Amino acid sequence: MPTRMPEKVRVSEEKKKPHKTEPKHKKVKNGHPAVLGFTVFFAVIIAVLAAVCVTANNYNGIYPNTYIADCMVSGMSEGEISEYLAQTYTPDKLNGKDFKLICEDSVLEVKTEELNISFDNAETVRRAISSGKEGNLLQKTFTFAARLFGRTVVMPAMSFDEEKLAAAFNEVTAKHELEPVGHTFTINADSVTIIGPVNGLKANRDTAMNEVEAQLCAMQPGTVELKPERVVPEKLDPDVFYKWLTSDAENAYYEKAEDGKVVVHDGKPKCTVGREEVDAALKSLETAPDNMVTLPVTVTQPENTAEKLKAALYSEKLGAYTTNYGGSSAARANNVRLAASRINGIELMPDEEFSYDKTILPRTSANGYMAAPVYVGNKVESGLGGGICQPSSTLYAAALYANLEILERHNHSLPVGYIPPGMDATIAQGVLDLRLRNSTGYPIKINASANGGTLAFEILGYNPDKVSVELERYASGGAYYLNRIVKKNGEVINKEKMTSSVYGTPEKGSAH
Repeated sequence: MPTRMPEKVRVSEEKKKPHKTEPKHKKVKNGHPAVLGFTVFFAVIIAVLAAVCVTANNYNGIYPNTYIADCMVSGMSEGEISEYLAQTYTPDKLNGKDFKLICEDSVLEVKTEELNISFDNAETVRRAISSGKEGNLLQKTFTFAARLFGRTVVMPAMSFDEEKLAAAFNEVTAKHELEPVGHTFTINADSVTIIGPVNGLKANRDTAMNEVEAQLCAMQPGTVELKPERVVPEKLDPDVFYKWLTSDAENAYYEKAEDGKVVVHDGKPKCTVGREEVDAALKSLETAPDNMVTLPVTVTQPENTAEKLKAALYSEKLGAYTTNYGGSSAARANNVRLAASRINGIELMPDEEFSYDKTILPRTSANGYMAAPVYVGNKVESGLGGGICQPSSTLYAAALYANLEILERHNHSLPVGYIPPGMDATIAQGVLDLRLRNSTGYPIKINASANGGTLAFEILGYNPDKVSVELERYASGGAYYLNRIVKKNGEVINKEKMTSSVYGTPEKGSAH
């Protein structure tokens, strides 16, 4: 057996060696120990990441620390989650519970039954199972690793009447909110009045809606506070303001509102003023006690001001026509009055088209129409809406005198007794129509009335050129012809041949 040299002796013998003592790591072939340490560290990290990556991308269950509300569903089967949700999230459990909306001293209770709340538990299960498993391989890996150290809450899939809740928010905050208002300006005859911005107060509806969802998630409806907070209006850009103020004058204009009424929008005068004066006025506004300053300017008005357009709107009668329906049956008279009422007050912008067929609605009992005599070929039969061609014919005549463009018009199969031949306009639902275009260049309004057996149409608008219309009728070869003659200052400026009319021979007793 070899004998081991005593340590002290071995060391002393080594000291006698003439060469330089080498470091103890001389035998390490892979370099500096620090390099080896980092190599091992990174190797471990890579191994761990690889393990996590493999685990994350082959994980069949729900990722760790996944919760639905306060219940951890990691480790549960799909059936177990479904059972838990069925026991927890049912609208019946919310019956009798209210949301109490509070804004300052205003309180409004909203019953859960009024919000049509429903839960999609199948979708919630799908969300829980797929939570964190979206994205590519790397994204799944990092998500899985994060789930090992922190919880993720999956919101239950639910729906409720958000519009009704939003309306409740508006109601409870109504007297406590104020819209922010930026700089406002009034252009006077020789000056501009500048009013500084005013802060507003608005409650954060998104925060309130999120609170409602959180309370539904916990199945505990309760108090939801809508706290008005200061809202600062957008700052005025001096460059943009000066450019707008001194830009060319813009005419006022007409526009059709959502309710079908034509409104006038203000134009903008041109203001001549130096940039230094404008900057000085805006600066003084910051300390103005009444939040208002007046800036002297030279004002150039546009050609068409709002006052001018308002004065012109429906100021003249362009055309009118009257027919008599006094001998009609009660049902036919009803249809005449009903069709006229649906046309009365209609306003058309320049170049806008009008369809009689669409305007008076389908001829059904639900729309108020009754059965009355109608022309079918050369015969008179009973049909829903009988008599509606009298308003269309009367309107056609008024449109001719108003010098409107006639896009579509058809004569009856037989002559009618309430208007001269060649001036009638028949209608067949979805097939034949009376269509007009407002070609006057200004808005027009159609007024219609049916009272005491008299049906009257008038078309109002603006006639700056003072044109007038005459109608020329004549018959030839069994056909009836109609010409529209347009005059200005007594001279003919246009003669338009309208569609001709050919009628059949009515059977005995036919009337319409």
